[in-house]
Amino acid sequence: MCVAGFENEPMGSGFQLKGPAMNSLLDYQTSCYSLHIQESLATIDFTGDIFELGTCLETKSVLMSTLHSLDESPEIRALLLLNSPGVLGDERYCHFVSGAIAARRGGRDQNTVLDSYSNRPLQLERMTNAINQIAAEILKFRKLLIVGFEGDVAPAFFGAALAADYRFATDEMTFEPSHVKLELPPCGGLGFFLPRYVGHTKTRDLLYSAEPVSARELLSLGLIDGHFPSEVFRIECARNAAELSTIPLNVIMGVKAITQFPAQSMQAFLSFEDKVMDRAIAARSYRKG
Repeated sequence: MCVAGFENEPMGSGFQLKGPAMNSLLDYQTSCYSLHIQESLATIDFTGDIFELGTCLETKSVLMSTLHSLDESPEIRALLLLNSPGVLGDERYCHFVSGAIAARRGGRDQNTVLDSYSNRPLQLERMTNAINQIAAEILKFRKLLIVGFEGDVAPAFFGAALAADYRFATDEMTFEPSHVKLELPPCGGLGFFLPRYVGHTKTRDLLYSAEPVSARELLSLGLIDGHFPSEVFRIECARNAAELSTIPLNVIMGVKAITQFPAQSMQAFLSFEDKVMDRAIAARSYRKG
């Protein structure tokens, strides 16, 4: 995709577009997700195998390029990220992580998730890297970015979504503490963002607990901005995105520029998080032989 520049540079009249107008972005679909553009709202809907982002370099590269193009496009004012129930859930996440760890040990269940996955032992590292890259891209996205959760959500995906501006969920949505079941630390920047939202004490309580957290409790903690019945959920997400998009773009970009200053420290945190995860996997593998 060829895009014109959209420079985040304060001028006399604020943040300004530069360069020629960009051609309209086109809808497309992969086996992992789809992109749909309606006027100034872009929607990326994760409907397939989310773990392709870690096992297929091309899939990840196309997604990252799309996020960049949407950020650069003067036609787009907001991005909505959605998922089908189960896509970001505990069962698939635990399957993938367990299989990837087995592959590192040379175990027989290295293809436990899908036959299409290779038995290369770097699956987990590549998936973790993909999630971290997406979280970083979300954090630096200059337009409004809204996440809508359906179904249960594993820690890594919830952590990445905490980089977004707004989060909504279905009434039935839960945060699943998969990391406790796996005996591993959470990833996706969860340890970076959670204390900034709820403080150290509540972060500790949430991450040590093996109990799911309901959408109602997540709302009370300020970790989501609302929850809706599943039958009207996507309509409500689009409606909220449309309303928020009426905020002047100059205001949106300026507010995000001054409130997302921790982006640089996030990169250092994610590097440290990777090291902690490596040590935890090594210890887990040693205990389980």
